[in-house]
Amino acid sequence: MPTRLSLFLSPCLLAAALAAALSIPAWAQSPPEQPLTPEQFSACVQSLAEQTSTAGRPLSRADFERIAATGKYDDRVRQSMQVAAGEPTFWWDELAATTDEDRVREGRAILAREAQTLQKIESQFGVPKEIVVAIYGIETNFGPAQGKIPVLDAALSYACLRPCPTSATGTGSCVARERAYAAVRVLRDKRVRTDNWQGSWAAAFGRTQFVPDSFEQLAVDFDGDGVADIINSEADAWATTANHLKQRGGWDLNAPVYLEVAVPQAQQAEFAASGKSIRLADRARPLSQWMAQGWRVLTAEGQPVTLQLDNDPQMYPFLPVGLPGPAFLVSRNFETILRYNRSERYVMEVALLAHKIAGGRDFATAWPTDDPGLTRAQVRELQAWLAQRGHAQVTPDGVMGRNTRDAIEQEFVAKGLPPQRRVGQRTMRLLMQP
Repeated sequence: MPTRLSLFLSPCLLAAALAAALSIPAWAQSPPEQPLTPEQFSACVQSLAEQTSTAGRPLSRADFERIAATGKYDDRVRQSMQVAAGEPTFWWDELAATTDEDRVREGRAILAREAQTLQKIESQFGVPKEIVVAIYGIETNFGPAQGKIPVLDAALSYACLRPCPTSATGTGSCVARERAYAAVRVLRDKRVRTDNWQGSWAAAFGRTQFVPDSFEQLAVDFDGDGVADIINSEADAWATTANHLKQRGGWDLNAPVYLEVAVPQAQQAEFAASGKSIRLADRARPLSQWMAQGWRVLTAEGQPVTLQLDNDPQMYPFLPVGLPGPAFLVSRNFETILRYNRSERYVMEVALLAHKIAGGRDFATAWPTDDPGLTRAQVRELQAWLAQRGHAQVTPDGVMGRNTRDAIEQEFVAKGLPPQRRVGQRTMRLLMQP
C-alpha cells in the first residue's frame, strides 16, 4: 500500500521527508560500546577533581573529592544513551503518545484540583498554567516517573561518558562536567535529601526534571516551607518551571507558542521536505505581515482565515517535516521552551498538550503518513499481546522501549514480513491479526 508520502512526493523528496520526520538527539549519538571499567571511572573522577577551578560556581577540590567519593558508576546511563541513539522515532509517533487523551484528561484534572495555586504561579511568573502542567505531564507523567538512578551517580557517569573537548578549559565551559560539579554542590549545601535523590540517566530530577545546575540557579520555594523541594512539592516544582521559562528567554503572554498555518501556494516550493526540519528564526516579523503576504491561520476544522492578535507578536515559520505536513508560525515562546529542553519535538509536545488541556484540538493538517502513531493505551495493548506471544521481557507500560521494539521485529519476521521495529495504527492491526 503506498503511503501518503509516496502519493505526494518524488522518491528524492520522500527520503528527505522521512529523514526530517526521524530524530536522534545530538547529545545521545555514539555512546561508548562498553561499560567503563572501575579504573576508567576512578581516573575520570580524579580528572574532574583536578579541574574544579573551571566550575561555574565555587567548588573546592576537597569538597568535590569528599562527596564524589560516595558516587558510583551506573551503566544504566550508557545503556540509556544507546537506546536514545539507536531508536530514531517519527514526529507522529511521539506526539500521539505524549499528548494522548489520557494525559489531556489528567492535566485538566490537575488544573481543576490546584486551580488557586496554578493561577498564583501564572500571575507571579507570567507563564500560562497550561504550559506548566503540560511540562509536568510530559516530564514525569504528572509525578510518578521521576527516575530511579541516584543523581550523583548519573551526573558523574554522564560526565565520564561524555568527556569534555580539550578546548573546554574556561569556567563553566563543559555542560557534562558542570552538571557533575553542580550535583556535588547541591549535596554539599544540603539542598536535597540524599536518601531519595534519584532521577533520570541524564541526572535530571524532580517532578518537572531539573538538572542540578539549573536547580541551583532557579529553584523556588513556593509553598513557603523554607525549602525549594521539586521532588515532593508540586507547587515548588511548578513555580521552578515557571521561573525557568521566565528567566531563560522570557514569556510573552500576548503570543501563542504556535499558529498552524497554510503556506501560500507560490511559496510552497521553498518549504518542500529537505531531510531536516525547517525553522527560520531569522525571518521573524509581525503576524500582520505574514497575513498580508497571504499566509493564513488554520481553524480546528482546517479552514484558512486571517488573524489579528494584540500587540501583533513577532513570528516565524517552522515546518517539522517540510511540505506536505503541518506548517506553523511560532513565537519567541517557542525559543523559551527550547531552552528548557533542546528539542524542537519537545517544544511542540508541550505546546500541543497545553493547547489540548486548554480545550483545543490536534493539528488540522495530517502528518504525511498512512500509518499514524499510537496512543499509550494502544502501546499497552500491543505490549500485552506481545507478552502473551511469549515475549516475557515486554512490560505493558505504554513506553515503546528497546524490549518492545525487539519483540515487534521478531513478530514481523515470524509472520514472514519484512522486519521493522516500529508500528503505527495500520501496522499494529497487520501485526496482531490472526
